[in-house]
Amino acid sequence: MKIRFGSVGDLSASVPATAPRRNVQAVGKLLLCSSTCCSAPAPQARRRRAARDASQSDQEVHGCIPKLVSGASSTARHVGKRLPCSSLPPIRDDGDHSGMLSPGSAFFHEAPQGRHETETPKLGFSRVDVSNRMRRIVEQLRPMRKETSEILTTLGSTWKTAPDIGQSRPITTSESIEPRLYGRDGIMKNIIHDITQGKYYGENLTVLPIVGLGGIGKTTLAQHIYHNQEVQKHFEVMIWKCVSLNFNVNKLMEDVENHVPKVQDEKNGTAEELIGQRIKSKRFLLVLDDMWEFSDEDEWKRLLLPFKKSQVKGNIIIVTTRSPKLGEMVKTTHHPIELEGIDREEFKRLFLAFVFGDEQPTLDHTVLLETGYKIMDKLKGSPLAAKTVGRLLRNDLDLDHWTRVLESKEWESQRGSNDIMPALKLSYDYLPFDLQQCFSYCALFPQDYKFDSKELILFWIGQDVLHSGDQNNLTVEDIGLTNIRDLVSHGFFKKDETEGRAGYTIHDLLHDLASKVTSHECLNVHLSSKTLGNIRPSIRHLSITLDI
Repeated sequence: MKIRFGSVGDLSASVPATAPRRNVQAVGKLLLCSSTCCSAPAPQARRRRAARDASQSDQEVHGCIPKLVSGASSTARHVGKRLPCSSLPPIRDDGDHSGMLSPGSAFFHEAPQGRHETETPKLGFSRVDVSNRMRRIVEQLRPMRKETSEILTTLGSTWKTAPDIGQSRPITTSESIEPRLYGRDGIMKNIIHDITQGKYYGENLTVLPIVGLGGIGKTTLAQHIYHNQEVQKHFEVMIWKCVSLNFNVNKLMEDVENHVPKVQDEKNGTAEELIGQRIKSKRFLLVLDDMWEFSDEDEWKRLLLPFKKSQVKGNIIIVTTRSPKLGEMVKTTHHPIELEGIDREEFKRLFLAFVFGDEQPTLDHTVLLETGYKIMDKLKGSPLAAKTVGRLLRNDLDLDHWTRVLESKEWESQRGSNDIMPALKLSYDYLPFDLQQCFSYCALFPQDYKFDSKELILFWIGQDVLHSGDQNNLTVEDIGLTNIRDLVSHGFFKKDETEGRAGYTIHDLLHDLASKVTSHECLNVHLSSKTLGNIRPSIRHLSITLDI
């Protein structure tokens, strides 16, 4: 028989020292059989004896070789299942089986010259090679580590890591994301009346705070007021500014000054002076959205100074904030406007709109809705939670799916009567894995950041999280755009088309969620306090934001 390189020798080589004893024994029996039937070429006397016993040899061949081939194949498959990472050369079947024994064929063939013995292939793994490669990678990373350490050391006196809540927040714009305002119609109408013709119309400057929990709808309410036609006709100058975590009055003044139209005979001066000149004879509405805190009350008073110079009455500043303390401090009204959860009937309409869209549930959905309303009660009247969980349920209008959502253990982590983070985490858990990766890495984007699709896709490509799967006809850019649209559809991204370009933002609570799920490997560091917190050894991605 012609001995082929990569047959029985490969089988024996594929059994490592740690393989189960029964596999080694099975291979041993097969090799014992092969030694009986397939021993090395014999001397001439033994060949003559073999010729005389040809018929007997044929029987042995027919009985042993098939058993060898069948048993070896079965055992190799069994061992191969236990060695998914072994690097063995593939066995090629070119259709030429001339070397295999057939009834009546000669028992042995001569081995090729210089190949008197076979060599078992080595596994494709070398500790030395891997160690050298890791050493080279570490050496390449040393300069980057040195540069990062120098930056952190230089700025260490004014930097710290982001805390768990509210530190990495996206920028908001005046563009309303939701076409309809649920459960706030009465409040919105009262505010519009008061600022255009009611009790604030005759005041020189009114600061109106809107206070509420994250995700309760403060920004959405302010957006609907800002875009109301009556409001836009009433105010000559309208400005929307998302206030960063670090209240910087100088930067805020410059931003506002850039958005106020210039006037004739304008004199050069500071941002404060220019604002005073430009709004002197114009009624204005300024929205300061998502205001967190400021270290010095005098800074707030300084911000108000140029706006008090207007000679027209009825000027309004709307401030949205989570902080009741801040709302009390900035208000000029009797009480801030406090937003709470939407009442159950209005919230039900909002929830169903996110689940069924423009369609109305039918009688076929009766049993489904019984489970849906139980889920709705866990959302604490939060529009943000209704949006993410509602769209999760919309993806599969099946009772089993809705029941799994209702019975999820994630709800057990709910703390307090207003905690919606479990609802957001549950929606995240049900995202496809590739969307989870794309969303979670966005925790590295700086606060108040509006990113465009091209930048985001290049970022994902760099992180190697865009994969074609079964969509081989799509480019990686097409896959990235599809993922962006899917994240918008699931409620994790908000689309923003202001300033002539499309962009995307993430709600601050969803940004907190992204930071939470990637806290073991991603860290965003930004200018916000006087100390730099500890950085975990497991951190692999670090983003540093400079407030320039």
